[in-house]
Amino acid sequence: MRTVEVAGVGMTAFGRFPDRTLEDLGGEAVEAALADAGLDRTRLDAAYVGNVLGGGQVGPRVLERVGITGLPIVNVEAACASGSVAFRQAVRAVASGLEDLALVVGVEQVSGHGVLSPLEADRESVLGLTFPAVYAMVARRELEQNGTTLTELAEVAVRNRAAGTGNPRATLAKATSAEEVLASPMVAEPLTRLQCGAHADGAAAIVVAAPGLLSRDRPTVTVRAAAMVSGTSLRRQVDITEGDPTRRAAALAYAEAGLGPADIDVAEVYDPFTIGEIVSVRALGLDRGRTAINPGGGLLGRGHAVGATGVAQLAELTWQLRGEAGARQAGAPTTGLAQTVGGGPRGLDAIAAVVHVLSVKEDQ
Repeated sequence: MRTVEVAGVGMTAFGRFPDRTLEDLGGEAVEAALADAGLDRTRLDAAYVGNVLGGGQVGPRVLERVGITGLPIVNVEAACASGSVAFRQAVRAVASGLEDLALVVGVEQVSGHGVLSPLEADRESVLGLTFPAVYAMVARRELEQNGTTLTELAEVAVRNRAAGTGNPRATLAKATSAEEVLASPMVAEPLTRLQCGAHADGAAAIVVAAPGLLSRDRPTVTVRAAAMVSGTSLRRQVDITEGDPTRRAAALAYAEAGLGPADIDVAEVYDPFTIGEIVSVRALGLDRGRTAINPGGGLLGRGHAVGATGVAQLAELTWQLRGEAGARQAGAPTTGLAQTVGGGPRGLDAIAAVVHVLSVKEDQ
């Protein structure tokens, strides 16, 4: 397997844009990624497109808008991990030599969609076990079992919303205090409204390349690991505060990269709710004193564009590793990690958990 480089990244603003279409959002991100890579679109070998709510054929619809047709276009759906899985598929294809230049797109238009509507096939959902309720159950167990306090939950939102205010693409971000977070309306006890990430419209895109094909005058970011696991049955004894799918994916990613949690300088961690970050950081083995967590604002600060979220995380990591993140730059990181979980049908703890590790090329 050969090295894979992140040759170009692009992202739209994340927010509520009811007058924009999927094709418009996705096209903007693609054009930005191609320009960042210095790549003519005719050189692409394939494209992988993550989306959840678009209703099918999203990849060809988005790419036709920017004149990319004829090549293999793979549509990927894995709930909130859709963009992350699309990136993994592209990385594996390039690493194997099957393709040399691949485009990854994550795109979502949530305006007008009831994204938390239960599925009729999931009786638990119909009875009220929506995602806020699931994460609230985890939060209750965390408070009672592990001694985490309500203030510590609220501080996750405070940190990430503050970070989002320094991210020009996070149009929904607002600075808040812990008191404001705890006083906001209750959604699912103990999670208040400001502890829940806002769903957003947006898109992100990445060009991945075989080594040396696209050279720019800047640090080269490489993919050290691209690991994924699917969920397992909840019909067993399980500690819901462990984040088992993430823990398993992280073990694979660290082994593939030849690194450990102490080697990670910056991480984009899945935080659709405050408790999500706490569980994910623990499952990844990260130390907040060592690793900068969600400097781009995370889902709580940037917004959660579902199918675009995983690609947005990887774009942010790339900017951080290149030293191009501006006011939100987290020092001079050399290794970063992105983690996403796709929520699943009832009876499974996830659809997919995905962990990627990126590094600045060692000779730079």
